[in-house]
Amino acid sequence: MKALVMIAHGSRRREANAEFIALVKSVKADAGAKYDFVDYCFLEIAVPSLVETVEHVIAKGATTIYILPYFLNSGRHVLRDIPEIVARLTNQYPHLAITLFPCFGTFEGIATLISRQVPSKT
Repeated sequence: MKALVMIAHGSRRREANAEFIALVKSVKADAGAKYDFVDYCFLEIAVPSLVETVEHVIAKGATTIYILPYFLNSGRHVLRDIPEIVARLTNQYPHLAITLFPCFGTFEGIATLISRQVPSKT
């Protein structure tokens, strides 16, 4: 069974975390049969953590886990913190296939998406 786990930084503002959770729910609805589970977590400040969410999807039967950092740039969290957690999880669960995707901001088509959303000069 396949799981997609989306991770955001986390915020002290409950509304900011709720926006991310709503986005993950939309991804889940849109993903259709690609994944058996689509779940969320936070790196800091908010819960659940990446470890908690990965353990949750494992308990539900996931054997292949894709982790998507919902970050625009490859800063310290993307280059060091998240990969370190994923490495620990990979060592702890060697029977699972755990893949860490590049951060969201590097995805092909992001520039086009942005240009479609901003109004043209008038």
